[in-house]
Amino acid sequence: MNVNEITVVENKENGLLAQDFTKLAGEYLVSMGNKLPDNQRAQFLEICKAFCLNPFKREIYAVPYGNDFNIIVGFEVYLKRAERSGKLSGWKVWTEGEGADIKAVIEIHRKDFDFPFVHEVYLSEYSTGKAMWAKSPKTMIKKVAMSQGFRLCFPDELGGIPYTQEEITEDLTDEALKSANIPETQAPEQAPIFTANTFQEEK
Repeated sequence: MNVNEITVVENKENGLLAQDFTKLAGEYLVSMGNKLPDNQRAQFLEICKAFCLNPFKREIYAVPYGNDFNIIVGFEVYLKRAERSGKLSGWKVWTEGEGADIKAVIEIHRKDFDFPFVHEVYLSEYSTGKAMWAKSPKTMIKKVAMSQGFRLCFPDELGGIPYTQEEITEDLTDEALKSANIPETQAPEQAPIFTANTFQEEK
């Protein structure tokens, strides 16, 4: 699998033919060290096609878990699809509380909603206390709030799409995550919220 082959997949309308996509994507997963058996890899690629998620762009990952596997997406997928809808006018996410009482709150503004959509999640319900949850708990719980919030606020665009890594409560090992070639989590960047007050303050 080389860069030119990946570029061909990205540039053709709707990607390559189904059989070509499956072949190239399968080779790509193997080249990146993915150790899924053939039947699970085939299932993963069918889900990629069903939701138009591109493993070459690292939009979707297959993470081994015991004799099975988890399918996860990057939180950027939710943001991109909400933006493509043309209905997103801004959003912000923040945390409240300290220690075990931390919660994350997301506020999303849609152009066709009269009021902002607000959703909150609690650290105690998702934290494994290990790895990135121990290192960056506020960043991790904010990403859970973002994923859930955008799915709920944009059900037509995001309904049925796999969850993010942060939402999965199973203890995914570092080895499994590494085999899926998942980059280390980063703090989410939020889009500005533009309101009438914002423009008045700028004058």
